[in-house]
Amino acid sequence: MALPPSDPDQLLRLADSHRAARDYLAAAAAYRQFVALRPEDWTIIVQEGHCLKEAGRVAEALARYREAEVLAPGDADLQVQIGHALKVLGRWRDAARAYARALSLQPGNEDARREAEATAEWMTGPEIEAADRAALGGDDADALAAGMAADDEEATVRVVFDITDVLLYFNADRTPTGIQRVQIGIVTRALLSSPPGMGVSLAIFDLRERCWRPVDRRGFLRLCTLAASGSDPTDPEWVALRDAMRRRVNRASPLRFPRDALLVNLGNSWSMPDYFRALRMAQRDSGLRYIPFVHDCVPLIVPEHCLMTLVQNYVRWFAPLGLHVHGILCNSENTRRDVRRLTEQLRPGLTPPAYVVRLDADPRALVPPGGDGRLAALRVLGEAEEFALFVATLESRKNHLMVFTAWLNLLRKHGPQAVPRLVCVGKPGWHADAAMSLLQNSPELQRHVVLMPHVSDQELDALYGRCAFTVYNSHYEGWGLPITEALAHGKIVITPAHSALTEAGGDAALYFTPQSLPELTERLEQVMLDPAFRAAQEAVVRAKGRPRSWDAVKDEAMDAIAALAARPAQPAVERFTLEPGRYYSLRRQDSIELSLEPVLADMVREGPGWYPLDDWGVHCAAGLATLRLPLPEQEGGPAPLRLALEMQAPRMAMEVLLRIRLPDAAPLLFSVPLAAEEAATCLFDLPATAARVLEVEIDSGEGLPALQHGEARRLGLGLRGFMLCRLDDHLSRLAFLESRSFASVNAE
Repeated sequence: MALPPSDPDQLLRLADSHRAARDYLAAAAAYRQFVALRPEDWTIIVQEGHCLKEAGRVAEALARYREAEVLAPGDADLQVQIGHALKVLGRWRDAARAYARALSLQPGNEDARREAEATAEWMTGPEIEAADRAALGGDDADALAAGMAADDEEATVRVVFDITDVLLYFNADRTPTGIQRVQIGIVTRALLSSPPGMGVSLAIFDLRERCWRPVDRRGFLRLCTLAASGSDPTDPEWVALRDAMRRRVNRASPLRFPRDALLVNLGNSWSMPDYFRALRMAQRDSGLRYIPFVHDCVPLIVPEHCLMTLVQNYVRWFAPLGLHVHGILCNSENTRRDVRRLTEQLRPGLTPPAYVVRLDADPRALVPPGGDGRLAALRVLGEAEEFALFVATLESRKNHLMVFTAWLNLLRKHGPQAVPRLVCVGKPGWHADAAMSLLQNSPELQRHVVLMPHVSDQELDALYGRCAFTVYNSHYEGWGLPITEALAHGKIVITPAHSALTEAGGDAALYFTPQSLPELTERLEQVMLDPAFRAAQEAVVRAKGRPRSWDAVKDEAMDAIAALAARPAQPAVERFTLEPGRYYSLRRQDSIELSLEPVLADMVREGPGWYPLDDWGVHCAAGLATLRLPLPEQEGGPAPLRLALEMQAPRMAMEVLLRIRLPDAAPLLFSVPLAAEEAATCLFDLPATAARVLEVEIDSGEGLPALQHGEARRLGLGLRGFMLCRLDDHLSRLAFLESRSFASVNAE
């Protein structure tokens, strides 16, 4: 039945119903007919564009958005949609300009702000490139990779420091926290003075392309100097240098690692999807060896003091370590023991070689000259005021509640004249509601507690120099950098005797029983009210609290890296096999319990043809994606096999081609037609083979253009999981079919 051309309201209702039923092409056609009757209604032109984009016709959608733009040139949301379409089409620079225009039209638009910041490095042009050269002091991106190789020509050991964590942190913040300070302290000194025969360069992990790109070492050194000398993240000099580095990295070609190089990551990589898959590709291509620095196992030991997402990310990072690393660095014997215990729980013998690099370094070497008493952080304090210092993120693990309670008790017992103010340096964290509630509801405590969330290294150095003593409380630590910092300044540290805090404090710190409020209060009274006790304890600090230089810490780290470099490499893909008959899920694991099973499932994804795991499963990219299935030795000799794949089509019909390669037989070819969004479990029977590895090539064709998780993608076949068993293993086959068809109910 033909649509009535004179009834736009009916057309609109029909279009909306098609869109609700996810029949996007029919919806787009109906919206188009509506616009023919009311061509001035640009909002419906946008709706048509949305439906075309959902149907995979992104170029046509962009054309409709451009038509709407003529009628509504000042609409910020429309510019955001134009940016999205350009991003899906791979036109990143044009997308960046659209997002920047949206933000200029509506500065309060959060979508525009978020996308403009995320694509800022793609903004190019002669003026921007000239400004970048001025900010960075020369050197184009094209010369970076070649420059890195040239610097290493005489090196026998080639070390690439992955500084992704620092650079991502600097995108939003300027004042480094503990983990960033450690990286800056070691990496900057390694760049300035590396051991003979060791070449050192820098790289960043590209979260979109799942590869590493070279980083300008001079720019990084300047950025670290600026980070230490100021706390204003909007300072024009800081912003210009930071953004110039982002754009230079973006223009650089992907890094090809030197043969048998060592990728050393001293920071956090547990929040980076597909880091290990990219690592496996590099290991197969160049023999790359991976050495992470484990700062602590806090999310596994005291998860109640962490955000759930942090625990999940950490579990996803820690569980694969033993199968991917060449060795690890730890900041304390306590952390090394934690790593050994937790990896042995996963699989006996999985613990990698581990070296301890203690972080007992004098922080003053990282502070640029120029700080004095006129710094902003000191203006809230009296010229000769005595105060105590507590340097820690405001989170429940640091237990500010206990320290605030002790301060309040002392104020009420001895009066405000006898109790110094407590200066708390640290950014807001999580689960600190109880501490903040006590502070907000106690006027007398408010007068005696000063919160300083943004403090530069210069200001922190001045605070350490001026304070009377320091407190550092915590439920668990991998090291305890503020203890080292306080002792370096000759200041008393009051801290609990547990985890690695006793290693950081040694014989110089003043300890109390963990979580004992009476003992903490007693220690505070001794230091506040007993001059003789304080003088004696300060003498202990001067005698026993002398830290090393950051150069000494760097030397210890480089010695450990050199020792690991002398060990033969064992690629991750050679360290595991699949268990026949077991179902392996390919969805992102959100468990907070360590398990090897999801690690083994993830490791079968080989090569670049994959997107990161999602909560339902994983999409192949358009074109070819490879599953590499390592087989154990078959008891009784080779036998025919059955492979089960749980498939999920994207929002388009496709014919998927599978090629299964066997080294002792011709490739097997299969064709699987799937309707849009169809879910299917397909069984593939394979001949007997003595192969130790099955390679399954999945060809999804051109795929479906889509914008997912802020990333332009071309979606191929989706996979939810797989199972591989002997064809005559009827119990495994039956168990698999039952698990797919029925829900198990267990007795209470």
